[in-house]
Amino acid sequence: MLPGVTASFDRVAAALADRYRLIRELGSGGMATVYLAEDMRHRRQVAVKVLRPELAATLGADRFTREIETVAQFQHPHILPLLDSGQADGFFYYVMPSVEGESLRDRLARHGELPIHDAVKILVEVVDALAYAHAHGVVHRDIKPDNVLLSGRHALVMDFGVAKALSDASARSRVTTAGVALGTPAYMAPEQAAADPHIDHRADLYAVGVLGYELVTGGPPFVGKTASEVLAAQVTRRPEPLQARRPACPAALAHIVMKCLEKRPADRWQSADELLAQLEPLATPSGGTTPTATRPMAAVIGTPLRRYVAAAVVLAAVVVGVVLLARPRPPAVALGRRVQVTLDPGLEIDPALSPDGKLLAYTAGSPGRMRLYVRQLEGGTPVPVVRGVGGFQRLPHWAPDGARLLFLSDRGIEIAPALGGAPRLLLALAGAAPGPISPDGRSFLYASGDSLYLRPLDGALARLIVTGLELHSFAWSPDGRWIAYVSGNKTFIADGTFGNLAPSSVWIVRATGGAPHRATDDRNLNMSPVWMPEGRALLYVSNRDGGRDVYAVTVAASGASAGPPVRLTTGLNVHGISVGASGGLLAYSAFTETSNVWSLPIPSHAPLSVAQARPVTSGNQTIEGFDVSPDGRWLAFDSNRNGVQQVFRVSLAGGEPAQLTNDSTDVFFPAYSPDGREIAFHGFRAGRRQVFVIGAAGGPATPLTHVAGDERAAAWAPGGRRVAMQRDFAGPDQRLDIVTRDLEGRWSEPRSVGLTVRRGGGPVRCEPRAPLAWSPDGRWIAVTCVAGGPGLILVPPDSGPTRVLVPDSAGGASLVPQWSPDSRTVYNLFADSLGMVGVSAVPVAGGPARVLVRFDDPARPWHRYGFRARGGRFYFTVGDLESDIWVAELERHR
Repeated sequence: MLPGVTASFDRVAAALADRYRLIRELGSGGMATVYLAEDMRHRRQVAVKVLRPELAATLGADRFTREIETVAQFQHPHILPLLDSGQADGFFYYVMPSVEGESLRDRLARHGELPIHDAVKILVEVVDALAYAHAHGVVHRDIKPDNVLLSGRHALVMDFGVAKALSDASARSRVTTAGVALGTPAYMAPEQAAADPHIDHRADLYAVGVLGYELVTGGPPFVGKTASEVLAAQVTRRPEPLQARRPACPAALAHIVMKCLEKRPADRWQSADELLAQLEPLATPSGGTTPTATRPMAAVIGTPLRRYVAAAVVLAAVVVGVVLLARPRPPAVALGRRVQVTLDPGLEIDPALSPDGKLLAYTAGSPGRMRLYVRQLEGGTPVPVVRGVGGFQRLPHWAPDGARLLFLSDRGIEIAPALGGAPRLLLALAGAAPGPISPDGRSFLYASGDSLYLRPLDGALARLIVTGLELHSFAWSPDGRWIAYVSGNKTFIADGTFGNLAPSSVWIVRATGGAPHRATDDRNLNMSPVWMPEGRALLYVSNRDGGRDVYAVTVAASGASAGPPVRLTTGLNVHGISVGASGGLLAYSAFTETSNVWSLPIPSHAPLSVAQARPVTSGNQTIEGFDVSPDGRWLAFDSNRNGVQQVFRVSLAGGEPAQLTNDSTDVFFPAYSPDGREIAFHGFRAGRRQVFVIGAAGGPATPLTHVAGDERAAAWAPGGRRVAMQRDFAGPDQRLDIVTRDLEGRWSEPRSVGLTVRRGGGPVRCEPRAPLAWSPDGRWIAVTCVAGGPGLILVPPDSGPTRVLVPDSAGGASLVPQWSPDSRTVYNLFADSLGMVGVSAVPVAGGPARVLVRFDDPARPWHRYGFRARGGRFYFTVGDLESDIWVAELERHR
């Protein structure tokens, strides 16, 4: 940095030090400087925009606050939200999410003109955002490629509502046109260029025309040597016809863009909604259906209908019109004003709005020790629902009468008075997934294993409804005819793996049973389905377009989804949602996490506290699995540091990580081969979990098997010729698969090893956790089982009975196993009945376990499933979890 720049950076960093840690400058313009920073409260990266001091002084605190307050209420999928704002040491600043991707300016600089389809898609989303802002009385005034971010497959418009205040302040402070951000004059409407004081929303539509012209041709309609020349051209010159610059541009698109560029506002499109109605049909492939916008969800069916009428095929037009009108329409809903309800540090999750919309139930605390609370939405002190008992409480569901709450505990599924009282155990079943009480108040849903059941509250026999893999997160339709549920990634909502990254899908089934209907894809995370009150739409959480946000899908009378999903929010990091019975409120938990690798020496005598551990990795990332190379020089780990979860390698002596995989989907749990030359991991390349092997420095990945079903958590045998992996771990036929490599490097067909042990005179099935650990002497594979299973078991890879080494005690669990170099000891990372995590040494030959490490520092909780013993040290993942609950108004339009 130049000395002056360094001084400015240091001043801003000092002014914001109590809230944000500045990392580096991202860019600087005529009115503001943008910094990448860490939000220290929420441990996330954000973009902080700091106004130039002279502009801040001219603008004034009151004006700045008014403008920011207006835009801070915006909630739209194509508007970059404002997270925070303030004043510090004379600096005015506002804070936005740090979004993965690039600006539209960067893409234009790299590629020039865009494909027509891409240009139309971007214009639709920008105009969609403008329609929302104009409806709320806000004109942007500075639409340009620099203010449009491309993230995932979508466009986000930034700086809404701030541009007017800045431009007014700029004028008052006599900043010359040379001081205006480069490129802005090229997008000014003639009335802006002429300093007309009566500018309205149609100036934004002119800027859209300039933007569209540039997307199609690679440059704006007017350029000049100075800003003054460009401004003069905006007022006096007519742009060259768009098709003269790019003959392949469709005539309809050229007409739309050129009408935006009319000099007189009265000759342009008169509203963003009108412009959007013209653009949307162009986003539809010939013969296709009208695209689903990500705006507040209102179907636009008039325009495509007129296209058929214009074709003079009157009868066909009538038929098409009838079909379109009969088709289920997307639910017309958008998020309005939102309020943060919980403010405590740590986790507040599982929001559940009471039927009358006046109370909010939620759980709060630390993993394994979450407690259930109820509070009034209008304020007041949260009230614990159950007092004087240990264990945990999770996943609350209101009874239809609003007087009771059903929830999951370490005892099973319970029900209790909502405002406090003794709970009643409904079902003593470890590992059950609870569901809500039926609308008639007589029964409740739950899943056990691969089956969803309906059980009367009076204790009568349960009835099977549907089977599937990892069923959870159930929701009744308001009329009680349908049940929505999630299949897959049950650990997303589990205490030890909050926010687990893995695909899942939303399904709908009749309450009487039958074949279910798929409501979402299964290539992404899809969670937390809730019904809208009329029973014709589902809201749910998905990461299909990047971060976790709220989506909506229409449900036909048949129970099948009708049309593609529609994104309602952007950048909220939603974990779970709840809709009030009236449909006027949406409660959601906003969840963020980081997870890094830490290390301790393996103690030989007294146990160590995790407070004595030291970090191995750092930064705003989530690491789920990792491994240390056999020579102790390298750490391989999965991380979302660059977006989706990929495998990286870093020297334990220090240095920058190198990315080893470059998949479009997540990959997890790298494991070094015994010679350190290869790394196994599992990913989702074929739409399912599959184990691959790559070189230790990267390169092409080789799948170990080509069979159907899911595989994960590879463990190498000593010698490196065999690999064990978990197979179909969420289904009824859980087992280990072992593959063998021949001398020519070919992998064999998998050989299965069962995971059932005998206990109490009968068979007990193990549903394995991840990862596995193969003993150095090759005799055993150590496996830990989820709650309700036998505990920590030793599975012989060739023949012989499976041993239970550590049976699970009531409330306690073995989590991750590792081996001592001599194969005589299993290091067991465990959680006790109070949820406290530790590491114990368990003799394989028998005898008492000895505690080696206690995770007794609340600031360093163990997180995910990362745990390795290598070279006399323990390595493990430490997480930082934060979740708060918000309530937003649902604005419904018809």
